[in-house]
Amino acid sequence: MKNTDLQIIITVITRNSKAAVLLFLFIFSSVISSRAQFFESLVCPQVTITLSHPPDLGIKVSKIAFGPATGMCSDQLIDAIQSDFIRNNIVVIDRAHLTSILAEHQLTLSGFVDQTSASAIGKILGPSALVIVKVQVCNVKVDRRTGKRTITDKDKKSIEIPVYYSRTRAFLRGSIQAVDLATGRIFASQPFDYSPERTNESEKGYPDPPAEFDVQNLAFQSFTDVAHRMFLPWSEPRTLYFYDNKDHNLKAAYQALNSGNLDLAFEISKKNLQECKADTKIKEKLLSHAYYNVGMTFLLKEDYDKALEFFQEAAKLHPGDIVTSAMTNCKKAKDLQISRQIVEQKASFEAEKKIEEDTKAVQADQANTLTNKDIIKLIQMKLSNAIILQKIKTSKCNFDTSPDALGILNAAGVNDEIIVAMMGK
Repeated sequence: MKNTDLQIIITVITRNSKAAVLLFLFIFSSVISSRAQFFESLVCPQVTITLSHPPDLGIKVSKIAFGPATGMCSDQLIDAIQSDFIRNNIVVIDRAHLTSILAEHQLTLSGFVDQTSASAIGKILGPSALVIVKVQVCNVKVDRRTGKRTITDKDKKSIEIPVYYSRTRAFLRGSIQAVDLATGRIFASQPFDYSPERTNESEKGYPDPPAEFDVQNLAFQSFTDVAHRMFLPWSEPRTLYFYDNKDHNLKAAYQALNSGNLDLAFEISKKNLQECKADTKIKEKLLSHAYYNVGMTFLLKEDYDKALEFFQEAAKLHPGDIVTSAMTNCKKAKDLQISRQIVEQKASFEAEKKIEEDTKAVQADQANTLTNKDIIKLIQMKLSNAIILQKIKTSKCNFDTSPDALGILNAAGVNDEIIVAMMGK
């Protein structure tokens, strides 16, 4: 073997060894960091933030009407979500009243509503949503079975004994469709399929099964939750951490937060960070905690951009699951805030549009309504009695036939035949 070959081999081994060492150090540091974060999560106090979601359909409604329900239990489901809507200040149009309104305007509702029908109904009801519930399956089943359980007797021997089970299971499957009557937009049907169950057990024969009503009610509640999220804002709690190190008084910030004083916790956290930054001997881990706590107070104040700035600084100094989770939830909260703003803007736009349409409709109605002044004007134009009478017959009228008004009409040359026609309208 030549010397040059030997040098190449030694160089390759040396380089590979360095790479192996670096890889080992990276894995080792990651494991140490992960373990450190794990132990921190065991001793670090928790705080709960709330992620506020907009309605899943992306619309804000203040009024809801129900279309015809189909299938077993559909009326019970509608009653359940009606109660939830009313508790949340949504006006629910009585189904009988809705039917009479539609009949008055020669409209009908079926299991499917096209966009033209939806727009027509929306003009009558105003900004609202139409909900159609269809149920394919709604029943409850009870079954029984036996099993075995291993126990230790008084002689410390393992023996098997029979166990008897009675199970109640509810089945609920169908769909819920929503129509935004403000825009005529028809949403795709949202399917639902629930099968909750409860089991009683006994070692002395079959026990009574869980009550059918209670188990079925679990399925109804799941359906109500889905309907609630479709039309109403909903909240989702998330658990994060807040550092309470004694060094540089981080514990005082947590105590203020735990007592419900967010503003005080915010001020203390900012002061803690300044003190940590001024300490030339501060450990990066503690400085990271101080940055993190300020980020948490910004997050709780719903200033998500500022919160992310401080979380990022904390992650640079001491990365790990705690700060990563905080950043993930902060970004999620920010996205939801934007989504809620979009829903509010759309609702405001639709409300203004409705007011404008109503104003124009009133103005058009007024312009097409005959009054005493219009009749006098037609007389002055020397139109024939036949034309004026036909106009009265085919128009919407708002005549004043008080004694004084009749005197003015007579003085203007309106004859008795036309005045009698006006009084008839």
